[in-house]
Amino acid sequence: MKKLFPVFLLAAILFNINIAYSQISLTLNGGIEMPTGNFSNLVNNGYGLSASIGYSVPIIPLEICLTAGYDNWAYKTPLSGINMYSIPVTIGPKLFINIPGIGFEPYIGIEAGVVSSSSTASNATSTKDFIYSPEIGFRYNLPLGLIAIDVNVKESNFSDTSGPTQTYSWFGINAGIAISL
Repeated sequence: MKKLFPVFLLAAILFNINIAYSQISLTLNGGIEMPTGNFSNLVNNGYGLSASIGYSVPIIPLEICLTAGYDNWAYKTPLSGINMYSIPVTIGPKLFINIPGIGFEPYIGIEAGVVSSSSTASNATSTKDFIYSPEIGFRYNLPLGLIAIDVNVKESNFSDTSGPTQTYSWFGINAGIAISL
């Protein structure tokens, strides 16, 4: 039995087996969106907002998230005064690492889905493309465990295939709250 103790300890650290937590959560985030690559030559830093519904898988520290967002950037000169925006809808897993006793839960995740993008120009058309977004972050549970602070860094990528292929990518630094429902 003593030889199995390290196995049980490791399982307790990695797997959150506390059934008192809600399985459904709502996460609201906002942050700065920093374009990378060729996209950074077109637009300035922007902002993003997102809302996620998460379902925590029983026994293992995995959450499946459905996320909708809104991202907005101002074009650089000579297109100043015009904004580009995207509306991603994604789904994917987040794997949490449970650290008992302190309420701090780091996580990694990836989401994929569809993004609608356009601009505020009068002749703009909307495109719908595949998007994927890996992320790393943490949640810090506040007392009573019903609300947590959520902080993450997410890289989002999609290619506009409506004309000559243009790849859009950006890093988002986001913060918000996660509410157990």
